[in-house]
Amino acid sequence: MNPTVYRAVRATVRTVNTPIAKVRARRALGEASRPLKLEIGGLVPRPGWVVTNVNAVTRNYLDATRTWPLEDGSVSHVYSDNVIEHLPLEATRAMLAEAYRCLQPGGVIRLITPDVRAHVEMYLSGQPALDDAAATHYRELGLVVEHPIDVLRIPIGAFGHHEGYVFDFETLKVELEKAGFSDVVRTPTGSSDRPEFAGLDQRTSEGGAQLAVEAVR
Repeated sequence: MNPTVYRAVRATVRTVNTPIAKVRARRALGEASRPLKLEIGGLVPRPGWVVTNVNAVTRNYLDATRTWPLEDGSVSHVYSDNVIEHLPLEATRAMLAEAYRCLQPGGVIRLITPDVRAHVEMYLSGQPALDDAAATHYRELGLVVEHPIDVLRIPIGAFGHHEGYVFDFETLKVELEKAGFSDVVRTPTGSSDRPEFAGLDQRTSEGGAQLAVEAVR
């Protein structure tokens, strides 16, 4: 499809779908048993979870940077995979504040986002970076990876991340603690000591390029 036509069609779909999806989200959140499990930026239904997004075709629309239509302490788990890097820092802080408010004491948040430190280290390794799992993944997405600089350029300049705020573990830990969270830990992608998060991560084939962090309310 012609890109101009595609954008026009998508804008029309978004305009029609968003009000309906907002109603669906409020209904789904209101009807879910407490405490509920909430996914921010999800793309597919998950049994036992209320999955939300802001894309044009989402079933449940929720702008996680604004006040969530949930009462305090009504959520047990929050999960968000490759969302925060699309948000400016203040918007991420707003999302973390809402997650903290809505999580019950002892509730857990899990965030997945590109690890900029890991990409810097890949870049500094020189030519071997071109054979890294992350480089292979980016090529499979149709991106240009010809020089070591590309493995650093992509997580910052591609996918709209230049409009958001990118992270390493230390930075994300500080922001989570500022929001009130404790016990901030890094885990391997695709792995968690909490069974509720098992099998949720989508980007498990990129080596250490993705950062998986959990924190407790």
